[in-house]
Amino acid sequence: MVDLAKYDSIIHDLSAIEAEIATMGNKLKDTEERKTELEIQVAKLRQDNSFLQKKIIELEQEILLSKQDEEGNIFNTLNTKEKENLKLKLQDIISKIDFHLSS
Repeated sequence: MVDLAKYDSIIHDLSAIEAEIATMGNKLKDTEERKTELEIQVAKLRQDNSFLQKKIIELEQEILLSKQDEEGNIFNTLNTKEKENLKLKLQDIISKIDFHLSS
């Protein structure tokens, strides 16, 4: 009878081990699925990051070009009244030069 109790105990232990293995197998499967989902998400985020970095570079270049245009063309910064005053001064200077050249 002692032998039957040992066998029952061993079978009970084996059943518990099988149940634990099944639980661990399910956890492993869930973990692998989550890992795959996260890898897909990481790939998408890397793609988005790459796109955004390219967009940032493009915008920085546009800003640089815009600044260069503004610096190169001082007349765009003048308002209408300032432009008129500058135009009158230039006309006055041109007329003085013409007068000196014709003398």
